[in-house]
Amino acid sequence: MSEGLKNSVVLMGCKHCGKSTQGRLLAQKLGVSFIDTDDEIARLRGMDASTLYRTKGVTEFILAEEEACCEIVKNHANNKVVIATGGGICDNPPALQALRACETFVFLRLDIDHSIDRIMAKIEETSPGVFNGAPAYVLTENPQTLDDIRAILKKKYTERYKQYQAIADVIVDIKKAPIEENFKTLLGALGI
Repeated sequence: MSEGLKNSVVLMGCKHCGKSTQGRLLAQKLGVSFIDTDDEIARLRGMDASTLYRTKGVTEFILAEEEACCEIVKNHANNKVVIATGGGICDNPPALQALRACETFVFLRLDIDHSIDRIMAKIEETSPGVFNGAPAYVLTENPQTLDDIRAILKKKYTERYKQYQAIADVIVDIKKAPIEENFKTLLGALGI
């Protein structure tokens, strides 16, 4: 294990749970760098993570995510960092293994229904069965209605929550509350 990355924090959780927002605040509080794995994927592959997933497929995305995590660990071997991961990293054991050089995995657990509501608020049905703003992994299941999307998200998030709870060293319940209140909860859970 890299001595530099020890005491680093990896934030995990589903889309829109606050990983990037809380991660930036935590990094600032600790005086360390903040890194988002999706930004690292974009840097390495020349396209954002969502476009990569949509155009190159899940296998290529998983490889890119693993590569990004390995690069983060390699490039920051002498530094403590705060890392925000993509919402599906729980489905990528090699990427998680690379990040295990960091000491603490934190699951930001937002109520599943609230999490889904946040995603649904950004989705627009432009014509029957055609949706803008839906996560790429949802569109691969060919939803025909907004209710279909909600059902796909509910099933996926129920599975992911179980995975995250098994992986996490620390679980922080994110509330439907101001960012600062959730940040205090995160700091308390980390003993800061």
